[in-house]
Amino acid sequence: VVVQSAGDVIPQVVRSLREKRDGRERLFEFPSSCPECGAEVAQTEGEVAIRCPNERSCPARIRARIEHFAARGALDIEGLGVKLVAQLVEVGLITSVADIFTLQDRREDLLGLERMAEVSANNLLEAIEGSRSAPSHRILFGLGIRFVGAAVARKLCSHFLTWDRLADAS
Repeated sequence: VVVQSAGDVIPQVVRSLREKRDGRERLFEFPSSCPECGAEVAQTEGEVAIRCPNERSCPARIRARIEHFAARGALDIEGLGVKLVAQLVEVGLITSVADIFTLQDRREDLLGLERMAEVSANNLLEAIEGSRSAPSHRILFGLGIRFVGAAVARKLCSHFLTWDRLADAS
């Protein structure tokens, strides 16, 4: 395929190069169910992507939401990476982004995790505490609301100025 840059980052397939095919190609079959939770996948009309609709209890969706919230562009919680998030979700210490802020009360449970010693637990809890003062646009972006990327989050926060005004907006 010929690919070009579209927008800031997203690649766009311009055309396929049929002459490069040799007959060994196979059609890609999209899964009919989520490989993680088994829910039947859904496709929004007009979109290419298929998604697991099980937002609240699919472990993969929960992990992805928490990873996004803790990522560098959002709250930037040092130490709360993919592996730790997977462990925390697997043992049930967190099931939502809000649960991140209850981990200081679950210190002993944290220390029981694989490769989590006193120093790493302290560092993680300090990073979580530090993220409480993140700018509002980073928090909004971290929530992972569809179509609200970093730039839109910044514009919304600068326009509405307070969480209450944003919540009251249509």
